Order: sequence, then C-alpha cells, then structure tokens
Amino acid sequence: MSSVLPEICSCSAVRQAARHLTRLYDETLAPTGLGLNQYSILAKIDRHGSLPIQDLAALLVMDRSTLGHLVRPLQQRGLVTIRPSEEDGRKRVVALTEQGGALLSSARPLWKTTEDRFQASFGEDAAAELRAMMRVVTMVDLFSGANSAPSEALKVPLKP
Repeated sequence: MSSVLPEICSCSAVRQAARHLTRLYDETLAPTGLGLNQYSILAKIDRHGSLPIQDLAALLVMDRSTLGHLVRPLQQRGLVTIRPSEEDGRKRVVALTEQGGALLSSARPLWKTTEDRFQASFGEDAAAELRAMMRVVTMVDLFSGANSAPSEALKVPLKP
C-alpha cells in the first residue's frame, strides 16, 4: 500500500479514513448489536442528558433527518425514548432508557479496547492531534464562502 499516492481531495481522504475506522469499531461493537453510529448516539445522550433532536444532531454534526433515521431503530429496541419537549411541544426530545444505559455500559469496554488499540497503533499524541484537528474541521464555517479560517485559538499545532 505504500506505493499508493495520497488523496488529492481532502473529503475523499477523510471519508476513506472514516470508513476504515468505522469498520474496525463496528466489528468490535457487533456483539452488542450496535454499530458505531448507534453507539455514538447513545454515548452523546448519556454524556449530555436528554436533548432535543436538533441539538443532538448538532452535537453529532449530522442533519436532523439522518439522525431521525438512526434514532428510530434505537427507539424500537427500547434503548431511547422520544417525546415532545415540555417547553416547546414542536420539539422532540431524545432520552436514554434504562435498557439503553445498560447496553451502553456493556458496549463501552469494547469501544475502549478498540480506542486503546487505535491509539497504540497510531500513537497517543498523534491520535489526540487527529481528534483536535477533526474537531476544528467541524467548527470551521465552510459554507458561507467568506474567509472562514479557524481562529488562532482553534488552530492545531502539528508536529513537523
């Protein structure tokens, strides 16, 4: 594979890397019946508490309709509930159920083993830099057409 040239398209490179890593995490999580997307949704809800679907979609950097398609099977399995917001009945709030929390707890050690494996293979510092850089990518306004470079505070120092 070393003779394969790097991608010239940033999006293609990121998507290929994401597919490669997703396959690894999906295989690891398979015994729980969760894929990485579903695990990520449950983990975000667990970390942030009950959230309006729109807010959860923003945290996951995902559009609301895609999230809706991913949340429905979790709801059908009894892992999450979806109810109208008490403040605004037009908004729908997603919450982790006891069953969802239990499944997430059983999946977390599998995820952690794979996360540790990735960090050991890639290097802890490099993995941390990668996560920081990908976070910056998600925060830069790429849609306005204006100069949307991240502020100096968001720039990730890369090692030579």
